Amino acid sequence: MEYLLDTPQAGMAIHELILEAHQDNLRDRRSAARYPFFRRVSIRSKSPIVAFSREISAVGVGLLHNAELTPGEVEVSIPSKRGYSIRVRTRIVWCQPCGEGWYISGGQFVGVASATA
Repeated sequence: MEYLLDTPQAGMAIHELILEAHQDNLRDRRSAARYPFFRRVSIRSKSPIVAFSREISAVGVGLLHNAELTPGEVEVSIPSKRGYSIRVRTRIVWCQPCGEGWYISGGQFVGVASATA
């Protein structure tokens, strides 16, 4: 069912989505503060994967990508606005499909591999 944006039903439908997001946030038991961080990143696994970060914390990163990742260690290259990239060894903890060939995953930082210009 689709709703037109200017109807009361659309307002209720959007409110339901906000409630879902709030409930998901309440179930999240991570202790580290997370920050929205949408940026193109590269993942080096068996083959290179272009991905996007969704959020970042002191201990990990949320990712969006179009290839499934198996749990285990990868290298994530994150570009800085200062012109260099930081390569971080990251343990993929979970990966789940989010629709039409796209996946979201959560990675825990293991260590900085290097910073390159």
